[in-house]
Formats: sequence, C-alpha cells, structure tokens
Amino acid sequence: MSATILTLRAGSAGRIDMSGVLPETTAGRSPAQIAAMTVRLDGQAVPLGELFEVGPDVGEALLIRAEAARLDCLGRDMTGGTLRVQGPAGHYAGQGMRGGELVITGDAGDFAASGMRGGLLRVHGNAGDWLGAALIGERTGMAGGVVAVAGDVGARLGDRMRRGLVLVRGRAGNACGARMLAGTLVVAGGCGDLAGFALRRGSLILGRAPDRLPATFNDAGVADLTWLGLLQRHAQGILPDVVPGSGRMRRHMGDLAFGGKGEVLVPE
Repeated sequence: MSATILTLRAGSAGRIDMSGVLPETTAGRSPAQIAAMTVRLDGQAVPLGELFEVGPDVGEALLIRAEAARLDCLGRDMTGGTLRVQGPAGHYAGQGMRGGELVITGDAGDFAASGMRGGLLRVHGNAGDWLGAALIGERTGMAGGVVAVAGDVGARLGDRMRRGLVLVRGRAGNACGARMLAGTLVVAGGCGDLAGFALRRGSLILGRAPDRLPATFNDAGVADLTWLGLLQRHAQGILPDVVPGSGRMRRHMGDLAFGGKGEVLVPE
C-alpha cells in the first residue's frame, strides 16, 4: 500500500500538536498541499512543511517518522485508514479515535486512547500514565475500540473506562482499572497497588496477582469461565499470548463500596 511519508526535520524544537494530520485529510492531496496544512508548534500555528519533509510518494496511508516524543495528539479523532508512527509518540495519541488503525513502533506518552470510541491502537513499546483513561474534568475515558501494548504501561490504566478492550503484555502501574464503569483490561504482567479501586463494572484480567487489592473486594472463589476462551481466540490475532490460556480463575468481586459488580480475575 502506498503511503504519504512525513519526516520530522532535524534541528526543530518544541512540542508539535498533530491534530488534523490524518490519513483521511492527507489522502488525495499533493505534497505541496500537504506541506501547506497547519499544525501548532508550542501553541503557534505553522505550516506543516516548515517542520516536516513531505515524501514524493502520496497514498492513502500515512507514515510519520520522528526520533523524539514531541508529536502530541497523533491520530486524534481519526475515523479510518492507517497511520503508522515510526518512532515514539507524544501525549494524547489516539485521543477520540473512531476508526482505522494507529500503529506506534516506539513508546507512547500519557493519556493515549483517551476518549477512544473505535478503531485499533497498537503500541510496540511502552505507554505512559492514564492509558484509556478520562481526561481531567471528563466523566468517562475510553468507550470503544481496542488498544494493544507490547510493553509496560504506567499508573491509572483504564481510569473511568466505559467500554472497549485493552491488552497489555507487560506490567501496569498503581490503580490499574480504577473507577472503571465497564470494559475489559487484560494485563499479563500484573500490576501495582489498588487494582480496581472504585471499580463499578467490567473485568480486570491479570496474569499474576496484584501487589494489593483494596479491602473492599470479596474473594468469590475459583470459577471456570468459558468466555475467556473466546476472548483468547479474539486476542491472539491482535496481541498473542496475553490472555491466560486457562479459564480457571480466582475471582475477586468489587469494589463493594461502589456496588460490587466488577471483577478482578487471576489464574488459579
């Protein structure tokens, strides 16, 4: 598949807001037209061509090359197509995504997939804090779509998440799944303290027991959950070997202080 290629120029400094630079907005445009698009450098509007070299090949997909995590809002409000980031991403990657596929070959910053409603976000490296979580002042976080992280993630994974699936091969920080309203988090490497704090609904599936659960969780014993087999088959095509292979899980119900309809599952 042909792709439009944007390469960050050497020597430029400052944070760049990439809102609006998407496969659907660059497709069908000439290199000159793409270079004339506006981005924001430290809050100031500048032509995209001042900061990026626009490759001669123009296609439906979009490839952005960057060596530093200075590009914020990559894939923001994306509705379709493929956006590949060669290198690290800044903050708010995939914010408000509705469709398409965003692939980050390096690390992602904080608040990735915040407000995501659809599509697929792949992070080949690590992700920062508040992945799939609500922005400060927002009532809900991720509400659809799929996120797959090959490395570790920071604290507050899925905070106030309402819907969707997050797969993490590594480890998550503290308060993983805090204040979740619904959805599914799978963290193969386990997580830190206060997993599922204020959890209302949804499932937090861990490959190993968390460092500490809130006291308001109830050990509901061991259960054989056949639906985990369906989830594993679905996840194998996205991020293999993350969902536990056995459906036999120890089930912790909670958070009882907030209705107690969520669950934290750990292999038995």
